[in-house]
Amino acid sequence: MWDGQTLEFVSRQIYRPKVALEKECVVNEVDVGQPCLACEDKCSGFKQHEWRSTCSVCRCPRELHDIYNENFVNVRDRLGWHREDDPQSQSTKEQTLREGYSWVPSALNSEEIEEYMEQLPNHKVPRLGSPGEKYRDIQLIYQLPKQDLSSDFCKMLDGPMEVKEFKVFRELRDNIAMDLGVVKPAQKTTSCFNCGGEIEKGEQVVLTGKLSADVCFHPACFTCSTCEELLVDMTYCQHSRKLYCERHYAELIRPRCPACDEVS
Repeated sequence: MWDGQTLEFVSRQIYRPKVALEKECVVNEVDVGQPCLACEDKCSGFKQHEWRSTCSVCRCPRELHDIYNENFVNVRDRLGWHREDDPQSQSTKEQTLREGYSWVPSALNSEEIEEYMEQLPNHKVPRLGSPGEKYRDIQLIYQLPKQDLSSDFCKMLDGPMEVKEFKVFRELRDNIAMDLGVVKPAQKTTSCFNCGGEIEKGEQVVLTGKLSADVCFHPACFTCSTCEELLVDMTYCQHSRKLYCERHYAELIRPRCPACDEVS
């Protein structure tokens, strides 16, 4: 925990906003009444425990239930990010669904999108109506837990000081560590920063603004260093030149309660 003077110093002297943050994150997760994937018919449907991140019916963790995101999910909306100077930062709902996916990298044409998707494991390709669409849904909920994104979803923050600590953590994370990967053709023959494999000039790669300009990744290698899952909609956090999903980055910085699943 930080004292008041430290918080003021961090927020006023160190922090310089680069990303325009909106107060509300758009999260439309449906969990109430959803069946438990572990208990199956033994659970009548998810019912949130008063303070634990578990079901009060079967006591299984929330994430073991068939939770899903209602409506089209734009990862920038979920994060609460809106950059007026970067209108092409995310493909529109119409463009995405027209291509037959629940998400596609921005600024790519149909042929380039297919080239990108062909490099991912087949069961993780977010094709509409496929296991990959469900995989993406689960990773959005797991890698970008709503209680890490906004104090509105935190139940255990005790008083204005803890709310302020959370806000400083979020702002520093969003401006220093977090960003979105960008898919572009490699400008020269190089190697993947993750696997070390060869990347030929012109081959599609993922680039990161938080690492040096010559660092690039195979699309299938753009994963979290902890859970080793694809970084959902390419949202990553950088720490000591390693990439993490938001969940596991947060756990490097602040302890996560195993009961309520909130960072403290």
